[in-house]
Amino acid sequence: MYYSALYSVKSAVMDLNETKLREIRGVGPSIEKKLVSYFGSENRVLDALRGSRIAEISSIEGIGERFALSLCRNLHFQETGEQIQDFLKTEDTILLYNRIIDLVSKFGNTFYARSKLFLYFPLPITALNKIKERQKVTLLGQELFTTIKNSSTPVSEFDLLLRRLLPLKDHSDAIDSASRSIATTDKSIYNDLLSSIIGKYCEILHIEDYETINDTLTGSDEVIWIGSDYILSDELPNIISVSESQRHDLNRLLPEKTLVFFAQNKSSLVTIAKLATFIQKLPSEQLSRYIGDLDLNSLIDMGKELEKLEETGEPSSDINFEFSRLLNIETTFEMVLEEELMRLNEELEKKLQDTTIHLGGEKILALLKGFSAERQGYAVNSSQEDIREYLDDELFLAVEEIVNKAEINLGSKLNLSDEETDYLNGIFPRELKFPVDPQEEIKTSFTKFIRKKRSSKAFELKVDLAQKLQEYERIAVQGLQTMLELDYLLMIGKFAGAYKLSLPIFIEGKGTGLCFKEGRNLFLAHQEMKGQLQVEPVSYALGELSRIEEKVDGERIVLLSGANSGGKTTLLVAIAVITILSQMGLPVPCHNTKIGGFKELHYYRKATGHMNAGAFESTLKTLSKMIMSPNSRLVLADEMESMSEPGASARVIAAFLDLLGRSSDSVGIFVTHLAQAISKYTKEELRIDGIEAKGLSENLELIVDRTPKYYTYAKSTPELIVQRLQKISKGSEKDIYSYILEAFDS
Repeated sequence: MYYSALYSVKSAVMDLNETKLREIRGVGPSIEKKLVSYFGSENRVLDALRGSRIAEISSIEGIGERFALSLCRNLHFQETGEQIQDFLKTEDTILLYNRIIDLVSKFGNTFYARSKLFLYFPLPITALNKIKERQKVTLLGQELFTTIKNSSTPVSEFDLLLRRLLPLKDHSDAIDSASRSIATTDKSIYNDLLSSIIGKYCEILHIEDYETINDTLTGSDEVIWIGSDYILSDELPNIISVSESQRHDLNRLLPEKTLVFFAQNKSSLVTIAKLATFIQKLPSEQLSRYIGDLDLNSLIDMGKELEKLEETGEPSSDINFEFSRLLNIETTFEMVLEEELMRLNEELEKKLQDTTIHLGGEKILALLKGFSAERQGYAVNSSQEDIREYLDDELFLAVEEIVNKAEINLGSKLNLSDEETDYLNGIFPRELKFPVDPQEEIKTSFTKFIRKKRSSKAFELKVDLAQKLQEYERIAVQGLQTMLELDYLLMIGKFAGAYKLSLPIFIEGKGTGLCFKEGRNLFLAHQEMKGQLQVEPVSYALGELSRIEEKVDGERIVLLSGANSGGKTTLLVAIAVITILSQMGLPVPCHNTKIGGFKELHYYRKATGHMNAGAFESTLKTLSKMIMSPNSRLVLADEMESMSEPGASARVIAAFLDLLGRSSDSVGIFVTHLAQAISKYTKEELRIDGIEAKGLSENLELIVDRTPKYYTYAKSTPELIVQRLQKISKGSEKDIYSYILEAFDS
């Protein structure tokens, strides 16, 4: 797939096999063991790190996304020696880079896409092959965005699903099988199970006494019997028979080992399946460019199987009629029992209230004797038979009929089988008693019976689910990685589309420099998108490439003069951003961009206030280091004259420009109000370009041609600013500005 090439391209002289996993910063014995255990070998781990497969790496227990990202970065630096400071040489360039990252990452839906962007830091021109590989990825992202935008599924739906993606985790410790026992009469099988992973999660029983076997096996909700040397009793609903040959199939003994992965990652996996459904609708001839060899049909089938599994790890209630029936009995038994008991007692109370009892003298005398003896503390033996002597048989028959009806209704409401009904026989006592209470022993026995029956059925369904889902475990990880990569592509595509960006062309062998048409400052374009202002595009050329494109003499060092608030700083920032984006392999906010490429970028933003002696010394040291660099570089400096008084600053800047000019592959733009003074002190004649202010508009705003004019010294605009203030002021303040204006005329 396309992303596997991004960080695998290396120098022909470098032997990848020399890299050792333990040598990577952040990899200790524990992390090494986890990585190798998951991927199968050290080389496969290194391939995953080189391919930036952050999603897959972070799915390993104890390794999060941020740590996975740092491992990828550390390996990249170790094998290539490339780091962000190689190209971005000043703090101000780093700040611009971070602002760019902030803008691009807003279009990403996942931590993965936003984090991977940090692996795309700008590279020196010596890594042009890698930059061009990145440009291919950018083109793919632009194509993907266009393809989805033109499809029947809105991009917003993709975004919504992508936001739901989370790293996959394997929570093995979450396995709950404490209610399961595995029994065998074979001592060797017992020892084998006890020392295996099964022994960690289940109770292992060695059956030696056949006489007490039933009592032993009824202790657990689920009992797996391994072997064929004993005929299991039909009265035990919790017994699952497994042959000796099947005991090596982990899913037949511990299906939770497979299911826990799918259950606890169900949300992300279902999302992957839905994304696969959407992606499948895209033009088939383009699919392989975005997803490689990913089997979308398998992901969609996985999604269907996941409908049968709850996030708790249990089968879905509607997966199977019998399971659903047993689950309903287990969960509603108490409620249905209470309802039927209430109805029974209401009917019994009404029956008793409507019953008239006629007693003869002898029966009354016997009852009175019994009550008298009881009051005097004598034990009186009374039973249903004693009471029956005093009551009509019809009443007992009526009560028995009411109780029988209640038991039948209870079984009917619970949809019980004949076997299950037998377990409920007698739950309501037939003796004359009010109110009637259920027989706790029968209630408890029935509850245990149903729980074990439901648990055994659930186990059968889990085994079936585990065997089916196990086939999708690897493709689930591959699917997540691919979807996250698509989010990265889509992020780049949306970024390029939102700002109307296009890829620059790197010109090799024709000297340094850059030139572009209708360029925009990216940060102002961002404000324009929010309706805060309108950006005026500019065109510009610098260095030897300008000779080819703009018919100028190809000067490498330029002084940029012009109006205050005319856009000099804005242009400088725009050129820096264009250069950074170009050497990141990303598109730029201009058209027909050609760039020779640089090994270093030095950007110095405008200093505020006047520098003290210490700051002046520090600036000189910074500039000296820049001059001493043997690498080709682009230098962008904004009004460095504040380092000292104007006369001294002009001399210092002129000296540095002469030194910079000696480097035949270096290019520089210096924004300054001292262009003429500086040019007097340089040994070589410098090109001075200017951004001119033409006057004031009807709204008293500066009218400025933002595109610099070549070989034109443009004055700053203090006179226009004073003129503007004079026109908008009143009274004494207006008189002051009028007096100042006269000074310009004298």
